[in-house]
Amino acid sequence: MPDATTPPLILIIDDEPELEVMARYLELEGYSVLTASNGEEGLLALASCRKPCIVLLDLMMPVMDGYGFLRRLHDDATLCGLPVFVLTASFQTERMAGVVGLLRKPLHMELLLEAVAPYCPCTPPGEKENSTAG
Repeated sequence: MPDATTPPLILIIDDEPELEVMARYLELEGYSVLTASNGEEGLLALASCRKPCIVLLDLMMPVMDGYGFLRRLHDDATLCGLPVFVLTASFQTERMAGVVGLLRKPLHMELLLEAVAPYCPCTPPGEKENSTAG
């Protein structure tokens, strides 16, 4: 388990160019971010890093789409409880196993932070020095 100085890790799986903007925004807010451009890369990332606090997942991607990623995640006993937020431009409303929420594209960064915060508590970079005062 990471210590108090290790920023929470977020895995973003998306093939859109905006992925880098989203990742940079979350990093500026104090999170560590790992990115993958499809579900297969996402599974490889999960196998090679510490467990993220949440996965932000696009549904429509090449190689392995978000649905395939969710099936594989659900079948893995060590990962099946990992919270996933779906990122989508569609208006689909069906609930999927393991999905804790849905964010519509284009994303509003304030809504992204609000969605992530309950799963990934983070001290903003400018407040770290003050957080030790009791």
